[in-house]
Amino acid sequence: MPVRAIVGRFRWAGALTLLAGAVWLGLGMHRGLLLSSDIRSLAFPWQPFLAEHRSGNVDLADPAQQFVPWLQLARGELAAGRLPLWNPYQDGGVPLLGNAQSALASPLVWPALLLGVERGWNLSLLLRLLVAVAGTYLWLRDLGRSRLTAALGAVSFGMSGAFVAWLEHPHTLVAAAAPWVLWAAQRVAREPHPSSLVALVAAVWLAFVGGHPETLLLIALLAGAWVLGRAGRRGLGRTLGPALLGAGLAAPLVLPFVEYLLQSEAWASGEGRHCATLPWRTLVRLVVPDAPVGNQVETAITVSLVTLVLAAAGMVLCRGRAARTAAWMLPAMTMMAFSGPVSRLLADHTPIYWTRVLLVLPLPLAMLAAGALDRLRAWLRARGRRQVLRVLAPLAVLAAFGELLLAARGVHAVTPPGLLRMTTPLLDRLAATPGSFRVLPLGHMLPPNLATPEKLEDVRGYDALAPLGWRRQWAEVAPVRELVVRPETMRNPGPLLSFWNVEYVLASPALRGPAAELGRQWGCDLEEVYRGPDGRLLQNRSALPRARLARGGEVAIESRTPARWRLRATTATGDTLVVANPFFPGWQVRVDGRRQDVTRAPGQAFAIPLAAGTHAVELEYRPFWFFAGLGVAGISLAALAACVYRMRARTVA
Repeated sequence: MPVRAIVGRFRWAGALTLLAGAVWLGLGMHRGLLLSSDIRSLAFPWQPFLAEHRSGNVDLADPAQQFVPWLQLARGELAAGRLPLWNPYQDGGVPLLGNAQSALASPLVWPALLLGVERGWNLSLLLRLLVAVAGTYLWLRDLGRSRLTAALGAVSFGMSGAFVAWLEHPHTLVAAAAPWVLWAAQRVAREPHPSSLVALVAAVWLAFVGGHPETLLLIALLAGAWVLGRAGRRGLGRTLGPALLGAGLAAPLVLPFVEYLLQSEAWASGEGRHCATLPWRTLVRLVVPDAPVGNQVETAITVSLVTLVLAAAGMVLCRGRAARTAAWMLPAMTMMAFSGPVSRLLADHTPIYWTRVLLVLPLPLAMLAAGALDRLRAWLRARGRRQVLRVLAPLAVLAAFGELLLAARGVHAVTPPGLLRMTTPLLDRLAATPGSFRVLPLGHMLPPNLATPEKLEDVRGYDALAPLGWRRQWAEVAPVRELVVRPETMRNPGPLLSFWNVEYVLASPALRGPAAELGRQWGCDLEEVYRGPDGRLLQNRSALPRARLARGGEVAIESRTPARWRLRATTATGDTLVVANPFFPGWQVRVDGRRQDVTRAPGQAFAIPLAAGTHAVELEYRPFWFFAGLGVAGISLAALAACVYRMRARTVA
């Protein structure tokens, strides 16, 4: 390798290292986790012990309530040598790997899986940003931009207000792959080569496993429009095959997700989808990051003033198909996001949050800004202004980076890692309780999904999808879809609580009145077994065992993991074994080692007929579409290898 190339690579690595250090310190990662885990100060059982803490940005509570608990569960499963397929701790039990937003196959979350959230979460966030910056730099260099102007574009995307605001979400796991997809796609469209083919397949795979289908759709539209605008239909056709291979490699996650989506409340009713448009006053946040114009994440569109000015100049000065394509992309994206006929049509007739196209808006801006800066440098070089030439581009890069870093400070709460391990007497009491049981928290007690790291099986859940069968079980008696379940909204839930093995009701100290009275209202037998500053613990003495025989007999749970239960049941005359776990496609039953067909409607409890005698019963979650996806991935990998081999053979010939 030439010495110049080696020096260039060291310079590139050094620049990324300096960028990483500046972001690490600028965002406060050295002081704690970029995570609103201090939302615990707003809820019991932690509130009495966290009086001095207040959540930094409540609009960023989802990572603490969804993505981090899922990562913690997945890490525990992997450490135990098991695939993280199932999550029993929310909504009675839901797919974990099949939940796209868990994004467990994305290399960008692997630091948290390998090192644990406390040590790896910030590294995962930093990695997303660096991957986005590196990809944008390569994309712009491939377009002929100089090193410094490509660096300006890279900073403009990776440090943009939208990317930083969504940094903790799977949106950025997908968006970080966007410039890599553009870079590889334009190379394949221009002249297919084995290395560019593999790069496009890998970039598409990275986008697919990022876990946010909505952002994936936006990137697909962006990349398709970009290649079509630059290389025409022929170039676009060249990219479709590698894109399909990249999607095929992601099939072990994509196919289970599709299955979960079709079985979800979100698909059946659109529950939780409230698509809207952004008011035009949101544009003020392009240059005023803290302007109060709505949700601080959805309206985060800050772009460096340097980039904006140069991009405006680029629309006038830059020529060529690339510049024209970038120029028409900007108004198209704006019409999709901001209030108008197009955006209202999209919001009213699709379940997509098209406003999030603003996450990738900085990419065409970066391309135009880099082009304009190169044109300006060429003009200065032609007139012999070498002193201005030397400082102009570095100054523009530093100014843009400094402006965006200042805008990013304070967006994310910085909280101590110890908050993730914090326990209370009430939680300790439940942790010491043997056996299998479910819990129902009331009011501002144990927000949904925060039961997951405590290994408490909550009947509630907070998810973009949610299992339709389970939610229908509760629809008439308890609003388990709500973040806060209030006692007065419950309608005779006692029989359902008892059937589904809900043995404990958790309530804040604000819940007044004796447990027995509440039990009479609900139709079950409640007894208070704990009261403290962190809440009240009411035991449901009417709760039925998780596994029981319909006519009586002995049932023992010999072992259980999230995706596998082993039981031993003894019946004298033959009976039905009821296991109060909601059925979901993929669960299999074996009795004495033989597969037994006990297919139920999703959400119904298992009912397993047994002959007289003692039987070994096993329930295991083996999702068909996960294993089918492995087959599709294997075929895709073989097809990729064949394509590369043929292309190399043609090159040699």
